Amino acid sequence: MKPLHKIVLLVLIIAVISGCSQNNNTENNETSQPAASISSHEIPIPAATGVDIESDERASIDYSNMGYGYVIVEFSETSEKTLRVAVKEPHGDTYFYALRDGGVPEIIPLTEGDGEYMIGIYENTEGSNYSRVISVKLDVVLEDDILPFLYPNQFVNFSKESELVALAAELTKDAHTTEEKIAAIYEYVVKNFTYDHERAATVPSGYLPNLDEVLKEKEGICFDYSALVTAMLRSQGIPTRLEIGYHGEEYHAWISKLCDTDGWIENRYHHNGEEWYRMDPTIESGEYKAHRTRHEARADDTYRLMYCY
Repeated sequence: MKPLHKIVLLVLIIAVISGCSQNNNTENNETSQPAASISSHEIPIPAATGVDIESDERASIDYSNMGYGYVIVEFSETSEKTLRVAVKEPHGDTYFYALRDGGVPEIIPLTEGDGEYMIGIYENTEGSNYSRVISVKLDVVLEDDILPFLYPNQFVNFSKESELVALAAELTKDAHTTEEKIAAIYEYVVKNFTYDHERAATVPSGYLPNLDEVLKEKEGICFDYSALVTAMLRSQGIPTRLEIGYHGEEYHAWISKLCDTDGWIENRYHHNGEEWYRMDPTIESGEYKAHRTRHEARADDTYRLMYCY
């Protein structure tokens, strides 16, 4: 499988970040909802309410709803320089995100649980050097630790109007359990999507999928596959993590989901009621296309998690 080589620059090193989502659907007038109220007909939409905000004349970090597991950042001016957001997590890891100019909001998740986060907006000065525009230190206490994995964010981007939301509802309309919903969505992607080798070979640094376009084209790379399944499951109120790391020596993306009885099932999917199998739609789809059989990605030691979104 062709690796996601260039995406590593976005999340592992300070790099020139290019290319942003063309489909950011932050709706600032919506009211965020806690997990208990989320159903298949009530999609949780992040809101920048302006109650708690760090800002200057150029940029802002709205952390009014940090308890729901996200902040919303904007750079209001026009800039020809590369912009990025850095999020230092409680355990010391730093996540990097692309940021567009012109006041386009970006939903940045807080995925490492409770604790101290340092969030900053940075502007490229020269080469690999960046200067800080604004920053804020947050003491985050989540309303529920699953919330970051129910909301849309920059990497898992969808809205109430997204085609993927309507399709997820249609696929799961006859499902009676969470597992049946997961199976319906997962099987659809595995059996109907094709790996895009050309995109894998030419994907730019900072690539972010437009998920409705991925759905329409029914092809993509591992990032596309996993982000789409994650978004569809979240739209049905199922906590799901998009995970990025290494499969062997290749940079790769896969999924974990939450089980009501066992908590987070690391990178696995409850396939037959008895055993847990890894949830890797890219690998399973390839095997299905080649052999018309399902290949479960069971070799745990070949996967190494780096980041989750």
